[in-house]
Amino acid sequence: MTSARLFGFREYLLSAVGVFGLVVILLIAALMELPHEATPLFSLYRQLMLLFLGIIAMFLWRAEMSGRNKIVFALFAVLGIQQVLDIAYFFAPILFPGERFAGFFYFQYVTAGLGLVIQGTCIVGAGVLMNTQMRVSRALAMIFVPAVVLFLSVYWPMIENPRYLYTTPDVTDFRIVDRAWMELYGQTQTHPEPSLVAERVGLSRWDGQKRVGELTHEEEVQRIAELEPYLFGSNYNLLVFKPLNVMWWKGNLIAGALILCLILYWFVGESPRGVYFERITILLLCFSIFEVFHFSIYAGLKDNAAYIRYFNIGALLSLLTVFGLIVLFVLRLRFALSLEGRYYESRLASEPVKITRWRDALDNYIIGRLFRENPFKNRFVVKDPPGSSP
Repeated sequence: MTSARLFGFREYLLSAVGVFGLVVILLIAALMELPHEATPLFSLYRQLMLLFLGIIAMFLWRAEMSGRNKIVFALFAVLGIQQVLDIAYFFAPILFPGERFAGFFYFQYVTAGLGLVIQGTCIVGAGVLMNTQMRVSRALAMIFVPAVVLFLSVYWPMIENPRYLYTTPDVTDFRIVDRAWMELYGQTQTHPEPSLVAERVGLSRWDGQKRVGELTHEEEVQRIAELEPYLFGSNYNLLVFKPLNVMWWKGNLIAGALILCLILYWFVGESPRGVYFERITILLLCFSIFEVFHFSIYAGLKDNAAYIRYFNIGALLSLLTVFGLIVLFVLRLRFALSLEGRYYESRLASEPVKITRWRDALDNYIIGRLFRENPFKNRFVVKDPPGSSP
């Protein structure tokens, strides 16, 4: 018996809860004592639950016997570690003192950029390893190499120009409109009509990032009306970060489509998969769908108050999905540490076509709800009572 088997399920679970509890205590102390950015609660809860998922994945990595399964949960562990980098964004003022754009650059490159790469590749990579028999090295290469190439092709403008988000066509037009709008407002102390603003500005026609001409007066009025909501309060931030929101929902759409293909492949496959792997894959699909739904809405919002409301709703939905994953990971940990689990997984690795799918407690519950209990579980043939005629 190796050192990884010295602990039982209870010891593993208590250790995971203890590590997570220590992290939460340290985070609460840091939030109370150190200067930090505004912290959306549901976003923080989601990050903490993903961190807890990653901690459980670390213990699953120790408990699993198969090298393939170890890599699956190592990917989830990386996803959990990435949440530490996300939480560190809240403390940008003390991590980079005196740097005006430090928080912006950190969010742009670490939270949004690196976060999307890690989340997408870890989820899809784990899905491929859980639902196919593809060699580990080949599977990881087929996931990571295209993901990095696609990411660099989309993110390259921000790598070349760290302030690229402030130079997009939307932001360029916004600055022109904002300057003219403020001048008119200073003269009349009333909100100027888009037609009046259009008389003072000249807006370009864009083809991607290139100017290809000038807008007509009617088109300028329409364009100013589109940009006007961003002039108030902190709504301007939504326009600046719109490309990142678009990139996130498109990236999650690709990940969700790949996971859906894996689920369809699993349905037509001949051999069973690891216990709870199919349910984990389905929840990963739900998580990706929620992410697409959230960020596609964020990209179209023009009011910061509405953004905060939708952001909390989106984080709550993702939080529920992550909670379901935590339950499945705990059940997988208990199964992996049991004698039945070790025997089944060893047979699954050596002779997958000779064994059937493992029926777990959830399967038994569903079967019990769909099928009535056998009314003839006792003796079906009984003796005739005394004195009865044949």
